[in-house]
Amino acid sequence: MNSYDPNLTIPVLYQKVLRELPFSWFPTPPKLMSYMLKLAAIKDGIDALDPTAGCGCLAEGMQSCGAKVDVIEINQSLRQLLYQKGFNLVGSDFFRAEPIKQYQLILANPPFSSPTEKGIDTEIIMRAYKLFLQPGGRLISVVSASMNIKNCPKAQNFRSFLKATNARVIELPLEIFWGSSRQVTVETSLVIINKKKLKIANY
Repeated sequence: MNSYDPNLTIPVLYQKVLRELPFSWFPTPPKLMSYMLKLAAIKDGIDALDPTAGCGCLAEGMQSCGAKVDVIEINQSLRQLLYQKGFNLVGSDFFRAEPIKQYQLILANPPFSSPTEKGIDTEIIMRAYKLFLQPGGRLISVVSASMNIKNCPKAQNFRSFLKATNARVIELPLEIFWGSSRQVTVETSLVIINKKKLKIANY
């Protein structure tokens, strides 16, 4: 964290991000964030994570509801912005990050692709569920709607994962990201997964 410049203000950093337009970064619009927070039913003091935090829209929303929020973000400029906003950064590359703890809530609006690979949103969701979500916890994430129709192994594997976890999938309006600070028309869905609590054996 000491490598970040404390003299850069949040408005200056945000303008820098808007000039750079990080790859596959589309901030969560307020209407979608409100819907996700409603589904999350946040209780005061819970541990929450945004594994691909971007500029911190979802993290700020969770924090405003009383959650203790950790964030992970790969883009350097966005990490600097999150740092200046006071968030606790627990990693940069989510695919390399190891959980320091498990969380009661994970909210995410992950990138759908990287410069070298498509469909990373599904991989982010599965990794977050398996490694970072506490038994009894809830994961809510935006996902590309293409995962419903593609027949590639990655999409098939994700659909099997959704079935195995008894996930709920909600189709979002095509124009949902028109309210984002970086507008785009894209087919998306919302995935809600409640992780089963561990059964305690009675002896």
